[in-house]
Amino acid sequence: MQRTIEYFEEKGRANAERTLELASQRAREAGIGCIVLASTRGYTAGKALGICTDLNLIAVGIGRDRFPEEQAELFQRTGKLIFSQEIDYEYPPDMQRAFRRFGQGTKVAVEVVVCAVQAGLVEVGDRVIGVGGSGGGADTALVITASWDFSDIHISEIICKPA
Repeated sequence: MQRTIEYFEEKGRANAERTLELASQRAREAGIGCIVLASTRGYTAGKALGICTDLNLIAVGIGRDRFPEEQAELFQRTGKLIFSQEIDYEYPPDMQRAFRRFGQGTKVAVEVVVCAVQAGLVEVGDRVIGVGGSGGGADTALVITASWDFSDIHISEIICKPA
């Protein structure tokens, strides 16, 4: 099997649209119906609504106080929105460091998938696309087999990430 990985020269928000386009394209090719994405202030969630149509979208914010209410209402019309501060999970520091070695977006993409599992929105063993970022926008997309626990997560494919 051969796949192409797209590497971005810079990290962050400038890559959000391209990351979501690549995630959406790969989801359709692989028959993956769900994209789980990080969206602290609603920017990435808003972009996903226009790009990732006909896919199950789950946005994971940090806290309700950071996510604009009007953006939350808009997203929840077609997607699901949860907040990591409202989920009782533990992301061990050694696991965070290990995933961060591949980039902040990798660490975050894994985290939001585990949050979605623990919130009951994704089943253990489901193949999903996790989308994370570095400083205010999506720049990493991974094909992940969902798990309840960080040590059991399986990343089967890197779709895109900063170089």
